[in-house]
Amino acid sequence: MRSPRRIPEPIVVLAAGVIGLVLTTATTAGGEIPAESGRTYRWRFDEPSSGSLPAQLGSVLGTWKVEEEASAPSGFQVLRQTGRFRDPDFPRVIVEGLVFTDLALRVRCRPEAGRTDQACGLLFRAKDGDNYYVTRANALEGNVRLYKVVAGSRQQLASVDLEVTPGEWHTLEVGARGSKLTVSWDGREVISATDATFARGRIGLWTKADSVTAFDDLEARAE
Repeated sequence: MRSPRRIPEPIVVLAAGVIGLVLTTATTAGGEIPAESGRTYRWRFDEPSSGSLPAQLGSVLGTWKVEEEASAPSGFQVLRQTGRFRDPDFPRVIVEGLVFTDLALRVRCRPEAGRTDQACGLLFRAKDGDNYYVTRANALEGNVRLYKVVAGSRQQLASVDLEVTPGEWHTLEVGARGSKLTVSWDGREVISATDATFARGRIGLWTKADSVTAFDDLEARAE
């Protein structure tokens, strides 16, 4: 009998991009390792030296790098997306290998700059780089929304207007249990929706257009 495959410490998949670039890679490499029920996976972004990238297993779109940040909620570094793209391009990274079904997912994020958008998002149940759910907050629009993306096309599932303060750290959370999807912003549930398009998949981070956004304390609990 084969012994179960040991799940390594989580690593983050990053990609580089330049303004106007829309080519992406539908990332499915690295095999599928089911997340262990009851286990919480954490990414703190404090291991690589500032300016370098964590080990990569695949790429989607964006200019992502670990940078020193005195205000980081955890440790002394953050993962920042600084690539400036046209609307509606979506810089995003996917954590490869681990596949979640039901989960509780959270991240600390800070929208920092952007004339078109200032967005921070959580991507989940991703089949690949163009098929997934995403929830995102946008400081310029003043709202939090939930989408499904099918073959690269976004379809809005729910939206709520609320204050998203730029230049400050916030907490974005999502729960996915069966077809029920919930979104919380700074500890308060703000969206509840039902959709059964994607039952399982990978997780990741997401921004939009010219958003410059910092991320820290990514956590995913398999349920």
